[in-house]
Order: sequence, then structure tokens, then C-alpha cells
Amino acid sequence: MTNNHVVAGAESITLTLDDGRTFPVDMNTLATDPLTDLAVLQIDAENLPAIDIGDSSALRVGDWVVAIGNSLGLGISATNGIVSGLEISLPVSSGQTLSDLIQTDAAINPGNSGGPLVNMKGEVIGITSVKIAAVGVEGLGYAISINEAIPIIEELISS
Repeated sequence: MTNNHVVAGAESITLTLDDGRTFPVDMNTLATDPLTDLAVLQIDAENLPAIDIGDSSALRVGDWVVAIGNSLGLGISATNGIVSGLEISLPVSSGQTLSDLIQTDAAINPGNSGGPLVNMKGEVIGITSVKIAAVGVEGLGYAISINEAIPIIEELISS
């Protein structure tokens, strides 16, 4: 899974794992939901690493989190921070408002989008999606809560 804005308009996609293996994405199976900014990619692979899914409703403001991604295309990296806000609704474009977002001050940079936001147990509690970048604004990154994302991802997989 990743963000729709990461794959929108792509003619081909290659998924690279942190162990260096690469897999072409079957573009006929790409499922996206632009309104929620979620997408599901399918690859033909075995023995893939898995990560546990957490419960984003158990988060509290002040909880420590880690954002993992391919920041600036420089390879897998992690940044840490805290949960700064919960259940945030944020208009991101005309006609599109993302809901049930987790606000964090963990650095979210280009390349982090679609990556996991994890709690201190190493469980995915969000999918990084949005960063507000403006003069005088620092540390405003947002992740789609995993509890909001899972039903949409399940629907994308089954359709």
C-alpha cells in the first residue's frame, strides 16, 4: 500500500525493497482511491517481509512515532517525533479533505509519502501522506490513520 499521489499518472512502477530486490508492479492490478489518497500495489513475489498493524485509536498526543521512507530518494531512512494531534481533517486540494489524520513532528519529506508511521512497538499506525511547507511553519506532517486506511485498502484489494 502507498499513497495515490505517489502512483498517480505512472505508466510503470518498480518496487524496490530495502534488501535491494526489485519487482515490477502489475499495472492492471493497481487499485487507487484518489479521495482518500490511498493505493494498493500488487507484485509477484514470495518471502516478503511483513510488519505488524497497530491500533491508531490507542494513540495519545505525546506518543513517540517513527516515519520510515525513501526520503528525497536517498534510500530507506527514518525520522522520529511525537504525535502532535489526532483526528485531524485537512483540506489538501479542491474537493479533497483527508480525515482522521495523525499529526506528527517527525520529519516528512518528499519520498516519505506512502511509507509507514510506526509506534514504539514497531506497529504501523499510519501511512504518511501530507506535509505543510510554508514560511513560519515547521513540523506539520500528517499520516492517514491505519484504522481509517484498512477498510479502504481491503475494499481496493477486493475490487
